[in-house]
Amino acid sequence: MTRRGVFTAALRVGRADLLARRGQTALTALAIFAAAAALLVTLALRSGLDDPFQDAQAATRGAHVAVIGSGVGGLKDLPGVQAADARPFADGTTTLQGRAVDVGLERLPAPDAPVDRIDLTQGRRPGRPGEIAVERSFANDTGLRVGDHIHLAGHGGAVDLAVTGIAVTTEQASYPNWAPGLVWGAEQDVRALAGGEPPQRLGVRLADPEAIDAFQAAAQAKLPGRRLSFVSWHDVRDTITDQARTNTIIIGANTLLALIVVGFTLATVISGRVLAQRREIGLLKAVGLTPRGIVALLVGEYLALGLAAGLLGLVAGTLIAPTLLRPMSSLLATPTPSALQPGPLALSLALILLAVALFTALPALRAGRLNTVDALALGRAAGNGRTSRAVRLAAALRLPATARLGVKDAFAARTRAVLTVGALGLMVVTLVSALSMEATYSRVIHDPALRAKPWDVRAGAGELGTPGALRLVTEHPGVERATTIADVPLQAAGGLEVHGRALGNGYARFPYAVPDGRMFAKPGEAIAGRGLLDALHVHVGDTITLTSGGTPIRVKLVGRHVEPDDDGKVVIFSRGTLPATVSDRIGGGDVVARLASGADGHTLVRDLQRERVSAALVSDDVRQERADIRPIVYGSSALLVAVGLVNLLTTLLLVTRERARDFAILKSIGLTPRGVLAVVNAGGATLGLIASVAGIPAGIVIFRALMAAMNPSEGTDIVGTPGIGALILVIPFVLAVSALAGSLPARRAAATSASAVLRAE
Repeated sequence: MTRRGVFTAALRVGRADLLARRGQTALTALAIFAAAAALLVTLALRSGLDDPFQDAQAATRGAHVAVIGSGVGGLKDLPGVQAADARPFADGTTTLQGRAVDVGLERLPAPDAPVDRIDLTQGRRPGRPGEIAVERSFANDTGLRVGDHIHLAGHGGAVDLAVTGIAVTTEQASYPNWAPGLVWGAEQDVRALAGGEPPQRLGVRLADPEAIDAFQAAAQAKLPGRRLSFVSWHDVRDTITDQARTNTIIIGANTLLALIVVGFTLATVISGRVLAQRREIGLLKAVGLTPRGIVALLVGEYLALGLAAGLLGLVAGTLIAPTLLRPMSSLLATPTPSALQPGPLALSLALILLAVALFTALPALRAGRLNTVDALALGRAAGNGRTSRAVRLAAALRLPATARLGVKDAFAARTRAVLTVGALGLMVVTLVSALSMEATYSRVIHDPALRAKPWDVRAGAGELGTPGALRLVTEHPGVERATTIADVPLQAAGGLEVHGRALGNGYARFPYAVPDGRMFAKPGEAIAGRGLLDALHVHVGDTITLTSGGTPIRVKLVGRHVEPDDDGKVVIFSRGTLPATVSDRIGGGDVVARLASGADGHTLVRDLQRERVSAALVSDDVRQERADIRPIVYGSSALLVAVGLVNLLTTLLLVTRERARDFAILKSIGLTPRGVLAVVNAGGATLGLIASVAGIPAGIVIFRALMAAMNPSEGTDIVGTPGIGALILVIPFVLAVSALAGSLPARRAAATSASAVLRAE
């Protein structure tokens, strides 16, 4: 036969194969479709994790430094200023969810403002006086929604406002860690609330974003005697990054597992189907096609299928992605990214086609190297005649004959069986990771020391001052113990900025989580985060000298505490450690308290807020984080379960196709349709059970390893392990998925006529 004739015959065989087994072709396309959709969603999620603050700052043209005070608009002309925008603001108070809430009303920036635009995520921009947009974290915390109305009372007046939109900004970090809650409205409303000429906030973008100190010095020199306050983009970024760190780790771990699952699924589906085509490969060799030609033909065939299914999968992915991207962006305080970005779309399609080509070429090359007779023979009946270990184990356990046959069939093609177990195992790993996430959050909620907050409530001093707030908190019947905490800006050797915290009397009753060393017990002793120890190249037991405003503070590091904030560059000590000049300069600080057994923390918070003392429960932040991250983790896990279901369904269909002759013989000697169902379901259950047994411990180990790798500072210290009961429930879930996947091939095998199959033989 001529070369052209061989090629024409090969094309006909390939086309006939796709059309003759339309169910298998459709299922393969479905697997590629599901993999493409899952991959796009995964990459879209990943793209939002790299630098959440940078994404938000770029979308809003966030300021590098903000100046707050009177007459700050004249600072626009200082050297190094690239762009600036001054906006008036006024402070007020409203009542939300039964509590008094401080609100900052700022003039709405223009859509093309040079600095600090807002990125609207819901609703519309305010269009007239009496309408406002609300910062998203403030809206989430207080329950404000588009269409709500608030009454805002200030020192000079009051205004009634309607919420028309929810927006993202980088003017400040997430509420309530940064207060007051931020809203934007008409300048007319700002002036009405202020009752006169309001102060201004000047947002500045610098030519050199790091030249903040120089700008501050120039601003103070130009406005001597003015009371100015500055907010650096570093402060906002550090707070947002610290708040999002644990969530970023968990989402990152989940997306990494998703990528692996997609790869295994494509390997299983494509490789399994190619191996099932060995008889067709034998026919191609018989008409003169070379092994290289066979590989080229099959790769082309599956690439065409992959391109069509992959494009449809990308369309589905763009529709699914927003349901996960919206809660992720809310969680990380960033604008909601679009799934229609060219980068993730092109990368997803390229990876899908590369995987299809690779997982087609490898088994095709292997099958193409067989001689023609062996290829034709293997195409009729898979297997090598040897009894697998799984079958011997089934026999040793005295399982019914149908179960042993199912185990035998499941491992008839061992490569495919291993790939299927691997894909199902990774699905189990993903489920265990979700359970580990729940265990981690539960552990942190019940032990706030794991967030370097060994208290239940933190209250600001407010108008009462620190002594008055401490007395008010201590006398509350729901409080068991209370003390003070003050932030101390510090510098270490080499100019390293260090976040210091000074605890007041009774600090011993607020023990931090100290995995290395011990809690400090007297003035002059301190505990530090891992980030500080690493940055200074010191160890527990060393003595270091820090400075505050030029005043040296010498402390002995007696322990390393778990520290999620400021990259672990934190040192904590007693108030008595500070020299009097430093202690006077930093003020009294806030009040922290542990609740008495059975006390309601929300009641305490409401009581304090009625006394004009701001307060918040530590656990509320973590519970909100958990509520926000659940849709992301469970949504992506559900997507991966669907991919695993398609994977197993494909495997069992290929098994029933290859074993059609065996089923026909068994039927002819008395195997009932119910028995055929039992055989196929036993095969799927075997693969699912093996995946569960291997995947559960692997999931625990992998989740812990990923937590440690993505956050060396605190990952291993906060990670939780699911309970035995929760882990055991994974097994029946996987078996249920296996039974669902096996229902279609089992029914087809049971309904196939034995005489028709044997007559075809």
